[in-house]
Amino acid sequence: MNALSKTGIVLSLLLASGCAGVSTSGLSYDDKYQLNVPKKADGCYDASVLLGANGERSKDVAKRVMVAVDATIESETPTSINAQRNRHIGLLVGSGGEELFVNLKSITPEKTFVTVATKTGFVGGAGQKAWSCQVVDEMVKMVAK
Repeated sequence: MNALSKTGIVLSLLLASGCAGVSTSGLSYDDKYQLNVPKKADGCYDASVLLGANGERSKDVAKRVMVAVDATIESETPTSINAQRNRHIGLLVGSGGEELFVNLKSITPEKTFVTVATKTGFVGGAGQKAWSCQVVDEMVKMVAK
């Protein structure tokens, strides 16, 4: 194998391994969910919670948490929020930039099922992390107040 093809293989592996996470949650509502108790997938790229709040309040809480984790809301619908964490230059060059996908589903007038998915990109892979678990934990804290 020549040096050019070895370089191509290494670059391909680096690009493929740099992206992680999910943009669509694999978690779905179950009647066994306990109120305000988060469910977290391995790696925290995917998390969910049944919040004890109506859809409007749950969405407001989700938007406040996006600001708290230094994310900018890129788009929103009545049942979803897509945000991107702001990029930072520093010790870990390229940190930030993760995409956060929040989906809300009213279960009853007082309960909302929320999923949060994090997707990281290959550009800042070393400085990026999964935020889904932290987002649902903060949402639970805010709803409890």
